[in-house]
Formats: sequence, structure tokens, C-alpha cells
Amino acid sequence: MTASRFRYLFERYYAQQCTPEEQHELMELMAQSAHDEALKQLLDELLLQATDNDQTMPDDTASNMLQEIMQTNAAPAPARVHTFPVWKRLTVAACTLAAAATAGYNIYTRSHTSTNKPMASVHAPRPKNEHARLVMGNGEEIDLDHTTATDVDVQSGVSVSKKGNVLAYNSAPSVVPTINTVYTNKGGIYQLILPDGTKAWLNAASSISFPTAFKDSTREVTIRGEVYFDIAQQANQPFIVKTNNMKVAVLGTAFNIKAYEEENICTTLLEGAINVSSGSITRKMQPGQQALINREHTGISISRVDTDVAVAWKSGRFEFNDNIKTIMRELARWYDLTVVYEGATTDKSFAGSFSRHDSLKDILRQLELTGSIHFDIADKTITVRP
Repeated sequence: MTASRFRYLFERYYAQQCTPEEQHELMELMAQSAHDEALKQLLDELLLQATDNDQTMPDDTASNMLQEIMQTNAAPAPARVHTFPVWKRLTVAACTLAAAATAGYNIYTRSHTSTNKPMASVHAPRPKNEHARLVMGNGEEIDLDHTTATDVDVQSGVSVSKKGNVLAYNSAPSVVPTINTVYTNKGGIYQLILPDGTKAWLNAASSISFPTAFKDSTREVTIRGEVYFDIAQQANQPFIVKTNNMKVAVLGTAFNIKAYEEENICTTLLEGAINVSSGSITRKMQPGQQALINREHTGISISRVDTDVAVAWKSGRFEFNDNIKTIMRELARWYDLTVVYEGATTDKSFAGSFSRHDSLKDILRQLELTGSIHFDIADKTITVRP
């Protein structure tokens, strides 16, 4: 079987011109790893074509394609049932639907070990504003969204500049430091450059407290919510992050801490090495690992994870692969809404990728298409029911 035959069958399938025999032949070929690279290339071409042409497909046609592709048995049978690798089932379904039904949507594919998880994806751009405020050492508060100043006066002798959604502190070793705190509201993110040059990105509904100058033997900050750090290396002055009975000690590295009050504490290491401490327990992490501390603080669990998923928020994406309550907490923080539940909610995991600029209604609609969950929207309250 030549590559040109595989391309021919795929293009006919995409154009909805396949005979039942050709569709069966295509599904047989897709089950073979020899055609993996050709499949990926074809999907890439579809996405580029959708972006360039801004063409759309009727919803009913796209939905039918999605249904057919997600079925792992090839019609018309009497053949055996093929179980495709998950990346093929999800990637083909998502990429074909996205390329045909929505122009310009970025599909992010990766390999998962679990199977049979509903997947949802949609693209409907929606403008977002950044929402952040600064509380200075004297208790005064500055609305960072609405101030037009490029230089922020936080303390005599401390130079702070503001450009867009970035607040940058310069080193001021001669001053007596005070504590400043940056808060992000629901629906906003913000970037902060600390006095030592460390960069911190705050997710929605998060905060970071820090001194206006690092003059002690350690550089200590306190966070709530979720913050990504790119630490400036200073070998003689370790960087310490504190939150909710957990402490992270590091000399120079990039990592993400998720510590919302209603969730387990999660630290993901992208570069370098850090020590994670909870109570009397300390564990050392390596890149690609994630440390989880539950709310009962019974220990530290470390596992390998896809770091791109853990920090997807920093790139403006939702990467879901969890139960509905965890997903709704994340949506509530971003879209500034209240969630209530009626009846018993499903414990299934939902996997999907969305832009953070997508419409909330479209995201919920795509989740509903899995048939496992339903939503009622009333103003800023979402009711979740079976």
C-alpha cells in the first residue's frame, strides 16, 4: 500500500466521497503504525487549510464526521474491531472537526495512557481584560488595570515600571523593604518581575506577597492560587516560596505552583531542581515531575506528568483531563461565575483543549455533547446536573 493511496482515501473521506469499502480500507490503514507520519502530515495540512481559507462546514456534517471517526470499528464489518491508540482517536476527531468546522483553532495533541474519555473542543474568540491590583506596604491600593502611569510609586527609593500587564521592580539594596502584594481577580492574569529579576506569572484569582528588596539570607515570597516562576539564579541567596503549609526551596529553576484553597497543592517542575516540604517531610523533585500534597497533609506524592498541560494556562489555554467539579472550578475562576450542583454528578473524566478566549457557552455546549452532563446558565450562576 503506497502513501499516495492512503492520502487518496483520507482526502475522499474528508470530502465525504468515500464508499463504504473505501472507508473500511482507510480505517484498516489508520490502525497500522506505518501510516502514523502520513496521518499527522495530513492533519497538519487540514489545519493550515482551515486557517488560510477560513472555510466552515455545516454543524450537522461536522458532527456526523466526529461520530464516525470516534467509532473504532470500521464499517461495513465483517471485520474485527480495531482499538486505535488514543492519540489517533482524539487527534483525528478533534483535528478533522476543527479544521472543517472552525477556522484557525489550534489543536494540541499528546499521548494519553487512559482511554474512553469524552473530548470536547471549540473555538469562539472572546476578548479578555487583565484584572489585577497592587497593595503597597502602607496599605494603599492601586488598580493596575486602570492606572495610566508607566512609573508606579510604591515606596521612596524603589523604582517600579508598568508596561501592559507587566509590573517590574528594580533592585533597591539601600531601602528598608516593605511588603507588597499583587492580586489577580477572577478572569485575569498578570506578570511580575521581582526585585532580584525573578519572573512570576499569576493565574486568575491568585496573589503573591514579596519584599520590595531582598536583603535577608533567603529570598522569600508567599503565594495563593497559581503562580509560575522563572527564578533568577543567586547561589548565595536561595529562593523560597511559601503557601498553605508547603514550602519550595530553589536556587535557580522554572516551576509552577497551584495552591487554591479548595484544591490539593500541586507543584510542577519544568527546569532545575527543587525541594518540596510539607511538615517534617521533604522531597527533591526533578524536571518533568509533579508533587501533590492533599489537604490533610498526609504526605507528598511525586509522579511524572506532561508539563505542557500543567502550565497551559500561561499560554492562554485550558487543558482539561479531570472530573467535572475540577473543571468547573477552573472555569469559575476564569469566567467569574458561581457553580451549583443538582443531583449526582458523573465521576467521569473529560479531556479537551480550549482557548481561554473561547465563549463559556460554547465550552459548556461541547461538554454537554458527551451526554454525561448538562448545564443551566442564569446570569453568572451555572447549575450542573446529570
